[in-house]
Amino acid sequence: MSRAENYITKYEDRIDISNELPVAGIESTINSSDAIDMVSHSSEFIIDLVTPIGTRYIGKTKFIGRHSDNFLLLELPQIPNDDLDYFFQEGFSMDIKAVSTKGEGAVIRFRCQVINVMLKPIAMLMVSLPSSMKITQLREDPRYDVNLRAQMFTEYLKLECQLRDLSKGGCRFTTSPLAKPVEIGQRVSIRIIAPKKSVLQALPLSGVVCNLQCSMHYAKYGVKFDEESRIHAKTLFRQMKFDVNKLELKF
Repeated sequence: MSRAENYITKYEDRIDISNELPVAGIESTINSSDAIDMVSHSSEFIIDLVTPIGTRYIGKTKFIGRHSDNFLLLELPQIPNDDLDYFFQEGFSMDIKAVSTKGEGAVIRFRCQVINVMLKPIAMLMVSLPSSMKITQLREDPRYDVNLRAQMFTEYLKLECQLRDLSKGGCRFTTSPLAKPVEIGQRVSIRIIAPKKSVLQALPLSGVVCNLQCSMHYAKYGVKFDEESRIHAKTLFRQMKFDVNKLELKF
């Protein structure tokens, strides 16, 4: 079947991700250079593409980087070649959402066009870089880098994890990519591994998983604390000290 015939006969939507929690916050518009600098390499992008005849694709991919000629390079979504040929055609427009975990954290949204699809030597998707992007701040409080061993609990699951950043309102933790995943919207409780007589034993950090990013090295979860854990987080900060660029516990 030719590409033109495939485009005419194909009609089914392809939705590869589940519904995510709504984002609350104040939206503003900033220039794309400042916005894309907030996004880390290998961050997850959510693509929302509607073809000219109304067929929709929603899925995830990874951010590779910015080209000096004002293009963005993304990994190709891992979908069948027929779907790649159908959805990702030169000139098609798409909406992209990215999450920045830096500082106060933000959701970044922008609209772009497919410039080129490259299959060799490395499969990549080249898209246009708009002049501006929409940004919604996620947190009231900045997060600080930490590196703390911890355990994560749900109603039916217990996992070893690493606490990677922390604020008064939430945290980010990582688990093995082979561990059973935790669903967005699920309640979790995190206990920092500390000496038995430490005050930290009585300070679990509980809240709701708001986002998830996966790589070959780990699964990374963002958590929004409940009110009690916001109080616990303040106590935890008083037990910490700065060491170069991150916070460390004082035992």
